[in-house]
Amino acid sequence: MIAEGRRRAYQALIRVERDGAFLNAALQEALAGAGVDERDRALATEIAYGTLRRQITLDRLLSPLVRRPMSKLDPEVRVILRMGAYQMTWLNRVPAYAAANDAVELAKRHRPQAAALVNAVLRRYAERAQDWEDLLNKAVAGAKDVERWSVMYSVPAWIVERLVADHGADRVLAALASMNEPAPMSLRANRLRGSREEAIARLGAEGAVARPAALAEDGLRVQGQVDVTRLQAYRDGHVTIQDEGAMLVAPLLRPEPGMRVVDLCAAPGGKTTHVAELMGDRGEIDAYDVTVAKVRAIRQQAERLGLQSVHPRLGDGRQVTPEGLYDAALVDAPCTGLGVMRRRPDLRYRRRPEDVAQLAQLQRALLRRACAIVRSGGCVVYSTCTLLKEENESVVRDVASDPSVGVRIEDIGGDLAPTLAVSVGERSPGFLLWPDWHETDGFFMARLRRI
Repeated sequence: MIAEGRRRAYQALIRVERDGAFLNAALQEALAGAGVDERDRALATEIAYGTLRRQITLDRLLSPLVRRPMSKLDPEVRVILRMGAYQMTWLNRVPAYAAANDAVELAKRHRPQAAALVNAVLRRYAERAQDWEDLLNKAVAGAKDVERWSVMYSVPAWIVERLVADHGADRVLAALASMNEPAPMSLRANRLRGSREEAIARLGAEGAVARPAALAEDGLRVQGQVDVTRLQAYRDGHVTIQDEGAMLVAPLLRPEPGMRVVDLCAAPGGKTTHVAELMGDRGEIDAYDVTVAKVRAIRQQAERLGLQSVHPRLGDGRQVTPEGLYDAALVDAPCTGLGVMRRRPDLRYRRRPEDVAQLAQLQRALLRRACAIVRSGGCVVYSTCTLLKEENESVVRDVASDPSVGVRIEDIGGDLAPTLAVSVGERSPGFLLWPDWHETDGFFMARLRRI
């Protein structure tokens, strides 16, 4: 009998591999319904996310044991082999025989003709799994640096090359290593429902252990793997799931009660609702996004948190034409997402080199529009969850250097936590959070002031 956690992980991973589904949605679907206890849920999550994070590495380790290229195998077989090898290599608590046996049973169920192949490959792999680092070093011996790093850190070579060109090998490789580890669970306390300490107490009453976060005033860090959405504290709007790095963006607007704010790319609503909470839910926040589903997600977040000042609106941020100018604007721009690869490991395989220039063009258009609809003296905050300079510093500098836009870049060092020990100013037009340094997702943020 196949362990329930492995069966559910396979259901999610085959949807990603065969159908191009997003992992988070595929896993939610696989874990839906009754009959999945917390242990199975945790195992399925670990296997699904870990296997996808390490996919390039796993394929290189498995390749010598398979006569055909991994890309030529049936999707079901690729997924089953990767899952088995991942467990043998990175999950020490899982016996190799259990991973191999379940892999064979999965093959019998989904690709019976390949069961013997799966059995032979994984039995041979189990004999060498403890020496995987030596095997991998041999597999990439003689390869150029970028190819070697791509295989070692399981990130497509073009991404490694772009990041290293921007930031240097030492800085990037440390970050890539950290993004192959599970991300910490961060929550934002809703100050309109109570203090951060009260939120911690509410979570504790439901068995979730949390502590104050280091960088964000309203942030919490939760210990272990907890499905926060099933807790009453979440359902009642006392907390919101949000990375601690993302919590630093909304305060850069310096929100105050009565302000009129626009968010041009608001879904799913995390930063929008944070602005509303910082304003005491007194004022007006127009929250735009481009699909009905995204607008619905913003509305649901606002309703769960009990917010009245958020007005979800359907529309392209580049075309927003308000009746009057805003006090402040937020552009949390669509981007390659290379700073959130540990939470969304499938992004690294979805992105293509040509995406960068296309997104940068969109980002500049959104930022220009935001600057045009803010009053003199008002501010515009620009943020992304990528590490590429072309989407970050270059966008901000391009827009700010155009005299017709009429903005200047502000130093945001004084708005960030003292522990960040940062002063931006001349060195950079913004600030970049690194997953390994700051234990957050990779976020860029900058502020421009309308002249």
